[in-house]
Amino acid sequence: MNAVRKWAWIGAVAFGLLLCASGLFMVREARAAHDDVRDALAGERIVTAEDAEIPLAPVNGPAEAKAQADAIQMHVLESTDGLTYAELPRDDPRRATYLQAVTLRTALMESYLAFKVADLVLGVGLIVTLLGLSHVVLGVYLGLITMPARESATGQAPSGRARPAVS
Repeated sequence: MNAVRKWAWIGAVAFGLLLCASGLFMVREARAAHDDVRDALAGERIVTAEDAEIPLAPVNGPAEAKAQADAIQMHVLESTDGLTYAELPRDDPRRATYLQAVTLRTALMESYLAFKVADLVLGVGLIVTLLGLSHVVLGVYLGLITMPARESATGQAPSGRARPAVS
């Protein structure tokens, strides 16, 4: 039991370092995912519609992607007199237009979702990193407060030299 009490702080520090590494990995991967989605969107050279919430802006971020998706939905509903794909008669030629609009809107909303998930992973990664740092600090603190107990048990100073006798 003394050995566990004496060396448990090393486990706390090791676990904290593992948490820090995991958190930093999550942050790095979240940034990479964010950049990949941004680059893919920018590569399509989409510009938001004039009547979008964010007009005439290149679509390379979550706000622009959602604005363009909403504009597409608004335009297609105008062209179908407010009817959805399921409400249009099967022989209505506007069904094909509606289907194309849904496809584009879905792609834009998937990129919007990807940005949001990347942001969520980034936030969780930062929290895990901070928890890891707190574990390291706690482990070091526990190691420092158990050091005098180890010294008195072995009769050794921290440098390995024998303590001078106190008279």
